[in-house]
Amino acid sequence: MNPDINFSTVLASSVHDMKNSLALVLQQLEEVSAQTQGSAVGSKVAQLHYEAQRINANLVQLLHLYRHQQQQTVVNIELHFIDEIIEELVLNNEFYLQQKGIELSLQVEQPCMAYCDRDLISNLLNDIIVNAMRYTADKLEIVASQQADQQVLIEVSDNGPGYPAAMLAAASNKASPLCADYSRTGLGLYFARQIAASHQRSGKKGQITLKNGGNLGGSVFKLVLP
Repeated sequence: MNPDINFSTVLASSVHDMKNSLALVLQQLEEVSAQTQGSAVGSKVAQLHYEAQRINANLVQLLHLYRHQQQQTVVNIELHFIDEIIEELVLNNEFYLQQKGIELSLQVEQPCMAYCDRDLISNLLNDIIVNAMRYTADKLEIVASQQADQQVLIEVSDNGPGYPAAMLAAASNKASPLCADYSRTGLGLYFARQIAASHQRSGKKGQITLKNGGNLGGSVFKLVLP
């Protein structure tokens, strides 16, 4: 093996290229979905679109974690409308929601504003929504509100079986390593924790919490942005 080749750098470059190619695949699937909606083929296209979204989320996480390890992470904090971010995420996943008959409830204050990195927060929330769609029985709820101290609270809930006990324990232990159970995103949990903590303002840090129960009785993911 050539000692001059840095495998981690090559991997990061490959991940970036794969992400760009996958973005094109997602775009093509969305165009096909518009032509097959309501048909048996439409359901299969929706599943393909969903799986491509999951792959894309994993690639985004890998790229971010590489940059974090190399201390190359750049957080672009600006004032953004959270309701606009959520609206865009819902539109991105609308086809799968319709094909799978998932009832979506949105309770988003308007305006709801936060100082954040739009791309990072969008990627974080998309990963949570994609996993909630996978595990829900048939209901999904997204709530966003501006708190009295100007922090923003975002919750994503479903009526599925809830988070495994091991993941709840890992989420409550901020010093814990990556969870070994990647099926319900141990990597995603680590990614979410890193992204939330990178948002700091007025002496406060962003944070995430996981629990079971809530209005729908399944899993509840909570993100607080300072």
